[in-house]
Amino acid sequence: MIVAIVLAAGESRRMGRPKQTLDVRGVPMLQRVLDMLRKTKVDRVVVVAGAHLEELRAAIKFDKEEVVYNAGYAEGMGSSLRAGIAAAGAADAVLIVLADQPFVSSDTVDALIAGYRSSEKRVVVPVYHGRRGNPILFDSGFFPEMSRVRGDVGARAIVERNGDFLLEVPVDDRGVVTDIDEPDDLDDLRLPGGSA
Repeated sequence: MIVAIVLAAGESRRMGRPKQTLDVRGVPMLQRVLDMLRKTKVDRVVVVAGAHLEELRAAIKFDKEEVVYNAGYAEGMGSSLRAGIAAAGAADAVLIVLADQPFVSSDTVDALIAGYRSSEKRVVVPVYHGRRGNPILFDSGFFPEMSRVRGDVGARAIVERNGDFLLEVPVDDRGVVTDIDEPDDLDDLRLPGGSA
């Protein structure tokens, strides 16, 4: 079983408002991510919420996704990762998905899953024009290490430490390296030829 863990607990300090609910081409940002995941071969979706739980419940149309509340969201991404891993249970692998990357393609997610299932590698990363991006797939063998992550480093440090287990999947998907952190990022998307 592959469980997608959507990290959506952040405080959006740089944005100045809950970015998970921001309108991105007519759809709330987190909704775009969930709609994409519904078209993929993931078996379950866990959304880790925190700072703006009530706003998310009001703005997002959740279906079969499980919403987990991370009371320690102020600690950083590590706390959300731990909450997501705890909710994943006996999954074979997890796909760590960022709520502020609304342009990732469902084909990319399925390519990561296919790469995991057809190789001996235990960490699978999309690569766009030589740049590693997100989401990242981790085999269950990494769950203990992921459950010890602290602070705001997220899972990228685990990727860096485990190159021997890493499969890079080339994708023609700029969404894997496009995130929205500040108001200027949204403005860039409105320009002709914007990021996605």
